[in-house]
Amino acid sequence: MSMASVEEAKKMAAFLACEREKDTIMKAEVIGLGTGSTIKYFIDKCVRENVLENKIIVSSSLDTVLYILNKNIKACLYDLFGLDKIDIYIDGADEVSNRLDLIKGRGAALFREKYLALNSVRRVYIVDYTKFNNKDYLYRKPIPVEVIPMTIRYVFRKIIELGIGQPRIRMGVRKDGPVITDNYGLIIDIVDYKYIYNALDVDRMIKQIHGVLATGLFPRDLVDILYVGYKDEVKIYSGSV
Repeated sequence: MSMASVEEAKKMAAFLACEREKDTIMKAEVIGLGTGSTIKYFIDKCVRENVLENKIIVSSSLDTVLYILNKNIKACLYDLFGLDKIDIYIDGADEVSNRLDLIKGRGAALFREKYLALNSVRRVYIVDYTKFNNKDYLYRKPIPVEVIPMTIRYVFRKIIELGIGQPRIRMGVRKDGPVITDNYGLIIDIVDYKYIYNALDVDRMIKQIHGVLATGLFPRDLVDILYVGYKDEVKIYSGSV
């Protein structure tokens, strides 16, 4: 597969999602936006359709906030502290199973992304075909876990003791040292884990470890609709509704 075809698949899915969700967005007061390149395509389309004007927008990351500011959208950007109900939340994913369980968190914004999903009336996800694994389980991508820094060694030990997989600290690419999240947490990526048929159960198991803030496992009950872009079409899957 070529990078160009993947990017076109992302665009097609993001553009169709904007078109189909347009009425909901227009009626919404508060919109949640996630993180990543696919969401930037979605924002671009929404700007052209003029559907984000005069909305309250909350986002999972500073990166998305800066992207919106550069678009000069006439909207109110709110901090997550100020709101506890979001009308519609749009985001991407790193891996999706046939059950519509997700792995998210490549951008290290998983804690805020899950907070947005939990507080949203409608949850919309947009991915390209390389993210949809066509299996009834998750297995391809590392499971991100955000932890409080002082507990890192304890969380490492408990993950291994519980037999969940092998933990490793995510290191920065253009800086020395580990990745620091917007919440000043550290990211552990769990690799070499067994197939995950039920993301909800595994998420709960990891969350019970003291020091864990959130995992990148998004169970299917946090998914209302999924748009998957392919080379020449977009497929739509219904989740919890």
